[in-house]
Amino acid sequence: MNTANRNTLWASIVAEELYRSGVRTVCISPGSRSTPLVIAFAELRDRCSDFQILVHIDERSSSFFALGLAKVQMAPVALLCTSGTAAANYYPAIIEAYYSRIPMIVLTADRPPEMRDCGSGQTIDQINIYGKHVRYFFEVGTPEIIGFRLRYLRSLISRSVSIAVGKGDTPAGAVHLNFPFADPMPPISVPNDVPEDLALSSPEAMFGNPLGGAYSQVIAGIRSLDTDAIATIANQIISHPQGAIVVGVYDAPPDFLAAVRRLAKATGYPLLIEATGANRGDEIGHYDSFLRSPNFSKNHAPEIVIRFGAMPTSKSYLLWLQKHISCQQIVVGSTNSDPTHGITKSLNVHPVSFCIQLANYLENYAQPIWQDKQWRLDFELAESIAEQEIVNSLATIDELFDGKVYAELAQILPANTYIYVASSTPIRDLDTFFHSDRPITVLANRGANGIDGTLSSALGAAWGCDRPMVLICGDLAFYHDLNGLLAAKKYNISLTVILLNNDGGGIFDLLPISKFENTFEEFFGTAHGLHFAPIISAYDCEHILIQDWQNFRDAVNSSLNAKGTQVLEIRSDRKRNKELHFAIWNQVVASCDRHFNQG
Repeated sequence: MNTANRNTLWASIVAEELYRSGVRTVCISPGSRSTPLVIAFAELRDRCSDFQILVHIDERSSSFFALGLAKVQMAPVALLCTSGTAAANYYPAIIEAYYSRIPMIVLTADRPPEMRDCGSGQTIDQINIYGKHVRYFFEVGTPEIIGFRLRYLRSLISRSVSIAVGKGDTPAGAVHLNFPFADPMPPISVPNDVPEDLALSSPEAMFGNPLGGAYSQVIAGIRSLDTDAIATIANQIISHPQGAIVVGVYDAPPDFLAAVRRLAKATGYPLLIEATGANRGDEIGHYDSFLRSPNFSKNHAPEIVIRFGAMPTSKSYLLWLQKHISCQQIVVGSTNSDPTHGITKSLNVHPVSFCIQLANYLENYAQPIWQDKQWRLDFELAESIAEQEIVNSLATIDELFDGKVYAELAQILPANTYIYVASSTPIRDLDTFFHSDRPITVLANRGANGIDGTLSSALGAAWGCDRPMVLICGDLAFYHDLNGLLAAKKYNISLTVILLNNDGGGIFDLLPISKFENTFEEFFGTAHGLHFAPIISAYDCEHILIQDWQNFRDAVNSSLNAKGTQVLEIRSDRKRNKELHFAIWNQVVASCDRHFNQG
């Protein structure tokens, strides 16, 4: 403990209690007001070899780096910045953490109360600055070195970490603690600032939990339904054999995939999985394509849909649900996640526990004779048709086309690779074109679906894992977060970036607004004409301009085995991309319409 003055001891206790509560990494941005906490973290690192500090000049990049790291490690990461607008730069990442349930501990330094609202420099109102987008906010107060106040501080820090990881009454997310500090900021010795007998008069305050763990601990169990509730759902399924199990955007817990596959077998329902939800394997993964078929979507009205995770990215899936709005939706693990506003039953339970409970009941108390095998076979046939049409179409495309990138990657990437995919067109193309028979984990910032911070998020995830990491992003997402490349240089992070550069907002070319040519390019297409190579080189990262598909395969394989960050840029034409997308979808639709032309 640094007892030079009240600020250093206060900050030392904060750092130690965060560590005891499970925080192993802090991302720091430079500033004066946060000095006591910076010193405390540096001293903690000297004592604890597994505690790590990363320094990011840009707060927005820092916060998204922490988000990606927390996502891949499924563990809380701390953020620290100085007072003023520095804290505001964290806001986009905090919003994403709120909606995607990622644990972060946000520490903002502040001026003491007497220096606020009086014209003091670098001072803004930081109280509740993040609004409802944090799970918890607390104004910590200025340091006061008495036993009661230090015990309060330890309790506050440990409880805050428990809230951030979802052990409280809310899901995981960011918590915000605001720390006002008065001078001195450096560890200057101030006589009589720390009582000499503090260790004797209040050992718990000085040394924390004598067992070495968090000071205030929250123990959380797994939520599950009672037998009667499970029986009610099971009987509903038995009386409605035409249903579906859907895995949308989801950071799935361990053992989920095996459990949900078992449930699908027990119900007889087809299992539709989004690329970001779980490793799809042989399950239904082309539903976005075949649900575009009017004949299939009209003649296959679901009676029940059991969904895990957020609503899938697929627009055709959303339209299918809206077309059959009388369908009973059962949403597992979320209490407000149905933009169709249909008939919904939300289950606030652990998903793996629910799958096992329901599968056990159906296997033990129901005969599978009630299952509609033709219903499931139709989905499997539609899956086969869509898959074959897409494969055949891509085989005829020799030019560089965004959609084919994903099909190529599905053949190239080794098992256990991570893909971090940007929002907008990339995540939609991944869902359509990426189908691998190897276990590949897909990460994405799909809480708020923004494109900001994508590069930093992928760098944070790459730094925090020991497996290959591939980022797929468009040129606008890449441009949005160019500052993030400094972390790649500073920490020599190994990341393969697939930069799909069609010079603007390609997603808008696929939307109806593209028909309004007078305004489209200026306000939506937004061509930038940037040459990224010199910017990438400025950060000591390697730039490779892809010339053809063989060049792409070679470059990907080389990058996966290289150190550092390589950016593989694929330039394409937005209008041509649009033509090829619609040609493939139309082929799938025509083929499905022919096969399902009944009713």
